[in-house]
Amino acid sequence: MYYRELINLSGTGVEIIPCFADPSEVAVVAKEAGGLGKEWLDAHETYQNKRGLEIVQNHFTFALKLSRGDQSFLDRLPNTVALKEKTQDYVNEMSAEFPSLENWEADELSFHLYDDQEVGLSRHRDNLRFIGLVAIVAIEGECDLVITHKGQDMISPVLPGDLCLLRAPGLIDTDEEIRPEHSVQNLKTETRLSMMLRANDRPAEAIPGFKFNNWDPGQTSD
Repeated sequence: MYYRELINLSGTGVEIIPCFADPSEVAVVAKEAGGLGKEWLDAHETYQNKRGLEIVQNHFTFALKLSRGDQSFLDRLPNTVALKEKTQDYVNEMSAEFPSLENWEADELSFHLYDDQEVGLSRHRDNLRFIGLVAIVAIEGECDLVITHKGQDMISPVLPGDLCLLRAPGLIDTDEEIRPEHSVQNLKTETRLSMMLRANDRPAEAIPGFKFNNWDPGQTSD
């Protein structure tokens, strides 16, 4: 497969793989996420980032550090783990086009539950610490992924089962900025649930404004 939007510097930096996960796969993951109850963390917030952009977050999160912390949560999420492994295998297989992905391994797994029909997450770029690709599987609900590219907003509807791949540092050999500006907008359903995988090249450091359910960076041991 030729990933035009990822491999070309002039591309948007976002590739969407429709129907990556079938309805039965996302249904059992949605059921596991729905059973998390009080584990969900409230991440609703509005703040200004280092570039001076106002960032609006309208979602709850459940996040696991995969290389540190209490891994027993994964025992409660076997279908989520299976989808994580399927996604990671797919990314690794992309090494035929992107050699840097041969050993890509997710360091973080997180659910994001959006609940605002207008703006789930406003325009931003992912942090520089996340390398290769950011992989997001749509689990439940429908929304628009809005990619701001060369000053224009490009709207891509995202449906359950779709895999969104976002370009990150190190994917291709260049000194140019390759991270896409993107936002989650226009929910077509009451809520929208996604599963995100990221490889973090600074795994021992805290991420400003982001909390894990199974790991506290301030702990003296992992």
